[in-house]
Amino acid sequence: MFELKKLPLGIQTFRKTIEGDNVYVDKTGYIYNLITGASSYFLSRPGRFGKSLLLGTIGEAFGGDRELFKGLWIYDSGYSFPMHPVIKLDMSNIANDNAQILKNSLSDECNHLAKRAQIHISGNEPSDLFKRLIESLHEKNNQKVVILIDEYDKPILDNITEIQTAPDMIIAQQLLYRPDFFCLIRL
Repeated sequence: MFELKKLPLGIQTFRKTIEGDNVYVDKTGYIYNLITGASSYFLSRPGRFGKSLLLGTIGEAFGGDRELFKGLWIYDSGYSFPMHPVIKLDMSNIANDNAQILKNSLSDECNHLAKRAQIHISGNEPSDLFKRLIESLHEKNNQKVVILIDEYDKPILDNITEIQTAPDMIIAQQLLYRPDFFCLIRL
């Protein structure tokens, strides 16, 4: 008898979806085109259209765990699944009551990511810390660093009605992003 897979209700990560034997609509052919194409993308779609899951899937592909993709298009594509250091920054988890809090939260997150990767970085500005985090990960792993930024617009949207705060949020947020980084950013 054929057993139906479960729907991944409440599950937002690729790994949990696959390991839990849930339904997954295979988008790995598109992901393959993304990761073998240009070096920087900005992905934008309406809310609840699977952008976070897509970024997580991309992160797992760059993480090098080929067996996680067994049965999916990319598994047999010839993609070698090289292991890259992956920085996934979810802006929905970053405090953003004002520009200074946003900057402090971004700095704290960079330090947390460095500690988790067992590297040391120093600095005060989020842009400096982020740059050092990327450089240190690259030096440690001798691979390009993949940067995935989820909910990039959250600090701005959370403060959109605050006439004084919203422009500051845009400036504070831009301290993080530099166009010379290899990254995928999604709204």
